Amino acid sequence: MIIGMTSGCFDLIHFGHIHYLQRCRALCDRLIVAVDSDEMTKAAKGPSRPIIPELDRLRLVNSLGCVDTAFVMREILELEDAANAFRVDKLFKHEGFRRVDKVFGLGGGAELVTVPDVIGLESTTTIIRRVLERYSAEFLEEHDYDF
Repeated sequence: MIIGMTSGCFDLIHFGHIHYLQRCRALCDRLIVAVDSDEMTKAAKGPSRPIIPELDRLRLVNSLGCVDTAFVMREILELEDAANAFRVDKLFKHEGFRRVDKVFGLGGGAELVTVPDVIGLESTTTIIRRVLERYSAEFLEEHDYDF
């Protein structure tokens, strides 16, 4: 049985997230996902993030058929603890992590597996920018949207 693990913010879950997690799951028998806490997401993505609170993001990730279990990660060192506790064989990261000096979660002997990015898939930041451009305050007033 091959145990795999990955981590991320998973804010405003979109096709890119789902596709990444499905590709991770295809490379293992069980997939564990560490969902970055609100504090970690804010530190990584900026003061206006996350959009979705951590417990809702956790529930969304846990509801995916390709994910066997997920947990909220409050600090990066918890990835190391989880990798040891779950006896992780493969730690999955996307291509952006090739530029990172230290990858956490490998201490128990897990293999680092880089999952290639898919050209053309949009990031959460790109989606947020598009929504802001299309639905400015003037647009919302003009169309009388009541969210």
